[in-house]
Amino acid sequence: MRSVNTYVPILIAIIASVFLGSYLLENLGINYVSDGGSALLKIHLYTYIIFGMFTVLAMKFGPTWFCERLGSFNKIWWIAIFSLSFVIIYGYFRHGTSGMAYLINTFLAPMLFIPLLSSLDDFQKDKVINLISYLILLNSVIAIFEYLTGSRVVDIDFQAFSFFRSSALLTHPLNNALITASLGLLIFKRTLLPGFLYILITLLGLFAFGGRAALVIFSCMFILYCIPSGWKFITTGVRGDKRKIALFMFLGYFAFMFFVFIIVGSGITERIMSKLYIDGSASARIDVFFLFDQLTVSEWIFGASHRLLESIELYIGINVIENYFIGWIFTFGLMGTIPLSICVFLTLYYFAKNGDVASRLVVVTFMIVGLTNNSLTTKTPVLLLLFSVLYLNSVRKTQVNTY
Repeated sequence: MRSVNTYVPILIAIIASVFLGSYLLENLGINYVSDGGSALLKIHLYTYIIFGMFTVLAMKFGPTWFCERLGSFNKIWWIAIFSLSFVIIYGYFRHGTSGMAYLINTFLAPMLFIPLLSSLDDFQKDKVINLISYLILLNSVIAIFEYLTGSRVVDIDFQAFSFFRSSALLTHPLNNALITASLGLLIFKRTLLPGFLYILITLLGLFAFGGRAALVIFSCMFILYCIPSGWKFITTGVRGDKRKIALFMFLGYFAFMFFVFIIVGSGITERIMSKLYIDGSASARIDVFFLFDQLTVSEWIFGASHRLLESIELYIGINVIENYFIGWIFTFGLMGTIPLSICVFLTLYYFAKNGDVASRLVVVTFMIVGLTNNSLTTKTPVLLLLFSVLYLNSVRKTQVNTY
C-alpha cells in the first residue's frame, strides 16, 4: 500500500518537471522566473507534489521509516539535508524568497524525492526509469524537429544566439544539453528502441541544442562505456541468434545512414564547423574567472554585493556567469557554497561509489558539462531527474548483487 500511494504522484511530479518548463509557465502568465508575482508561484508544481507526499509519509510512518528505506544512503541523505537547510536559511536572509525558491526547486525537492522513490516496489522503480527514458527521448525528438523546421514548441526568443538552438521542453538549450548528456548512458537501454538508435537520437538532440561541450563529453564517455563490450566482442565473441544479430546490423546500418543524412543534409553542423575556435561563447567561460579579482574578502565569505552582481556585464561582456560553482560563490559566498557543494557532490559521490560503470561515467559527465554553463544557478529539474535515475540504478544493482 505504501508504494501504491506514492507511485502516481511520483509519475505526475516527473512529468510536470519536464513538460512544465519555466518558459511555458511564463507564457501562461505565471511569473515563475521573472520579477514580480506571488512568492508561492516561484515554486514549481512538482515541488509542491513532492512536499505533499513527503509530509504525508513523514506524518504517517515517522522519520525512522525513511531511515530504514534509505539503507546505507541514510547518513549521506541527512548530511545533505542539514547542509542544504543551512543554505536555504542563509539564502532567504540574503536574497529573500526569490533565492529561497531557487534552492527549494533545484536542490531540496530532489533530495526529498529520493525517500519517496524508496517506497516503490521493484516493478514501479523500473517503470519510473522507463518513464524518464521516454521523456528524454521525446525531448530530443522535439529538439531535432525544432532545428529542422526552425520553429519552437514553446514560444521564446533567444536574441543572444547567432545560430538557432532548440529549446524543446526543458527551457534553455544548454539546460537541455546538460540533462540529456548527463542521463544518456543510464537510460538508453530502457525503451523499446534499440540502444544504438537511442544514442543516435541523443547525439542529434545535442547537436540541435548547440551544446558543444555536452556533445563532445557525452561522445567520449559513451566510447569509454563501449570499450569493455567491444573488446569482448572482438576477442571472444558473443552468444546470440544469427538472425537477430543480422537484423540488428541491418537496422543499425540504416539508422547510421539516416544519422549521416540529418547531419550533412540539414546543415545542423554549421555552428559546430564554423565555431571550432575560441568564440565569444567559449571565451565567456574563461573570462568568468576574472570576476574573482573583483571580490573583497567579505564578499568571498558572504557573497558578492548587489552592486557587483548587477555590474557583471561590465567585466565579462555578458550578464550571466557561465559556471555554476563561480555563480554559487558570487551568490552565497563560501558560507553557502561549501554546504551546498557538500549536499550535491557528497550525494553524487555515493551514487558513483555504489553504482555501476555507467553511473560513474554519468557523474563525471554531469560535473564536467555542468561547469560549462549556468544551469545549476537557475531553477532546473536536472538534479531531480539525475538523482532519481542514479538512486534507482544503485538500488537495483544492490538487489542484484544480494541475490
